[in-house]
Amino acid sequence: MPLQHLECYQFRNLQNPQIAFSNELNIIFGNNASGKTSLLEAIHVLCCGKSFLPTSPAKLQQFNTRDFSLNGVLQHDMQKHRFQYQWKDRSIRLAIDNQFVPKVSQYAQIQPVQALTPSSFLLLDDSPDTRRRFIDWGVFHVKHSYIDIWNAYQRSLTQRNTILRTGLAETLNAWDAEYVKPCLQINDYRADYILDLNEQFINLMQRLMNNHEVTIKYNRGWPDGRELIELLNETKHKDLERGYTFYGPQRAELNIMLDGRPVRDTASRGQKKLIAYALFIAQAQLQQIRGRYSGLLLVDDLPSELDSQHQESVLELLIQLPMQVVMTCINLNDIKKSINKTAKVFHVKQGLVQEVLQ
Repeated sequence: MPLQHLECYQFRNLQNPQIAFSNELNIIFGNNASGKTSLLEAIHVLCCGKSFLPTSPAKLQQFNTRDFSLNGVLQHDMQKHRFQYQWKDRSIRLAIDNQFVPKVSQYAQIQPVQALTPSSFLLLDDSPDTRRRFIDWGVFHVKHSYIDIWNAYQRSLTQRNTILRTGLAETLNAWDAEYVKPCLQINDYRADYILDLNEQFINLMQRLMNNHEVTIKYNRGWPDGRELIELLNETKHKDLERGYTFYGPQRAELNIMLDGRPVRDTASRGQKKLIAYALFIAQAQLQQIRGRYSGLLLVDDLPSELDSQHQESVLELLIQLPMQVVMTCINLNDIKKSINKTAKVFHVKQGLVQEVLQ
């Protein structure tokens, strides 16, 4: 669902802007620390219930204030929906069309939002947990029963780990079946998603790095050719010694290879950015194809560390996406030739946002 209108009150350094966006491309430019990233962050908090940066809601309010609020209008199938995020009295209140939403997961599933930032390449360098979250975000937004399966898996894993820590081995068999069922379902959903993602990803990499071979492979978290229930029984005593469950979806990994070698060991920083951009754009494309709702892509400081040729290639891919894109840059001239008549341009200075007429 494209975001048509945004209102910010006492959020970061923004001077309480009220902004009407284009349903397609939106460009936000200004100097460093002017408020560009804060504006993207406001959109993400409004739509997802949390920031794409590692921070708490209390740190999003302006200095010497006790609360903040974000209001927005999003459109789906010719109908407008009002989203509201409010931080007050050290608690969050979420509402859609004036109806209270009790859980962030329920709120976030309505509007899929991805954020491409200068640190997106950490998808390749960080721990496997970062890549698992990347996969699960994609599955969450194309398989709407996934959240129920995920919750069942989390409950059964927590219960099994509690039993392991108490050392009550005789009760494990009864819980193993409860644990294995959602594990297998999660694996099936993830594997199916990665197959489709890989198809989109390969096409993008042929456009961005056609002189290299980049591949992705999903490892499920336990050895191929083995049944999970058998492995749990075989490793029961080791799990008791560790105090936690070793095999399962929590051990899954997305292996990314460049010319047959791990990308984290082989690729330059610029190459990692291109590969990360391709993965996020592929995910956005797949979400548009298989998801229930149209997504929104936030891009912070695209030109950073990309040469002009690859910058133009990535810009072309972003502009061709059949979804709303909100992008920031320091110098408008870096991307000016990519701006079309349907795009909107905004200048940010000291938290004040103003639309620039073309």
